[in-house]
Amino acid sequence: MLFQSKVICPRCQASRCRESRWLSLEEKRKHQESTPFRCLDCSYRFLSRRRTGFNKVLAFSAPVALVSVGLAVAASVWLTPAEDHSALDTMAPSAVLDLEIKKAAEAGDADAQFRLGNALLQDPSQSTQNSANAIRWLQLSAENGNTEAMIVLGRLSRSGVGLLQNYDQASKWMQTAAARGNPVGMLELGRLYRDGVGVAKDPVLAYVWFNRASAARNMDAVREREEVARTLSAEELKEAQVQSPRKDPNSGLPSEVVAQEE
Repeated sequence: MLFQSKVICPRCQASRCRESRWLSLEEKRKHQESTPFRCLDCSYRFLSRRRTGFNKVLAFSAPVALVSVGLAVAASVWLTPAEDHSALDTMAPSAVLDLEIKKAAEAGDADAQFRLGNALLQDPSQSTQNSANAIRWLQLSAENGNTEAMIVLGRLSRSGVGLLQNYDQASKWMQTAAARGNPVGMLELGRLYRDGVGVAKDPVLAYVWFNRASAARNMDAVREREEVARTLSAEELKEAQVQSPRKDPNSGLPSEVVAQEE
């Protein structure tokens, strides 16, 4: 579309990205200037600076409006450096972080540590130092209980991009995020059980986690739940639905996983 810049995945640099759902109202509140996207090539979820209302109008307006009004307005915007959003879009994410976020991260705030690590991870320079710092902050955030950081680390461990590929670590982070009620963590754990990555392949448990994620309004899980359901026998499907309700209100883990951890 005219005047609409492509969204590029910071992990694989693919341009096939679609808008994703917010993980929570809290995430949406804290990232009001951004929009979540999902890469269709590597499944990476990331935040990108939201297009301004002006750009949306240009993207959908008729040609006549573009000629008569849009170009005139565009010219005034281009001549005003303060309104040049493209410059901000190409800046390293770490460069636009508020200094207060860095101070909070250094003070041990898990959310600030995640935001700092995620910004460094998406740095267009892709420098080795920034990547190492990104992983360090994400690990600190995850260890302090931030489930978003757990999911990012789990995905990196599974893909082997930015971290050495380690399926056990991928499983560990996804199980913990899922146990803490994160719908995306539940979705990813279901995928691990479906594919047998880091855990024994178990379509019943895959259905259980897709079912829980669907109940938490994750629409990707709805589709994947139905796909797994078609591979189950009537008895397996019934068992999966019996296991789906959480036995322990403080844990999202099925009894099999709890038993393993004990």
